[in-house]
Amino acid sequence: MKLAVIIGVIHMTIGVLVKGANSLYFRKNLDLIFEVITGLVILLGMFGWMDILIFSKWTYVMNPYSIDPVMQETISTAPSIITVMINNILAGGYPGANS
Repeated sequence: MKLAVIIGVIHMTIGVLVKGANSLYFRKNLDLIFEVITGLVILLGMFGWMDILIFSKWTYVMNPYSIDPVMQETISTAPSIITVMINNILAGGYPGANS
C-alpha cells in the first residue's frame, strides 16, 4: 500500500510537470504560476512529505522482539504516518495536539 502511494505521487508530479511544459510551450504564464507552481507546492508539500516519512519508516530499524527497554519504549510511542500527517494539517505540526 505504501508503494502505491509513492508511485501515485510520482505519477501526479509527472502530470503537473507535463502541464507546466504545455504552459511554457503555449505561453500561458498565468497557468504556469497559479496552477503548476502552486500545484507542485501543495502536492509535494503534503504528499511528498508523506513519501519521505514512508522512506524513513522503511529505513529506521525497529525490532519489536528486542529486550532493550529503550527500544520497546520507542516502538510503543512512535507515531504512525497518518497521525503525523493529520497533526501537520490540523495542529500546525505540533506532535502532542491529539494525544
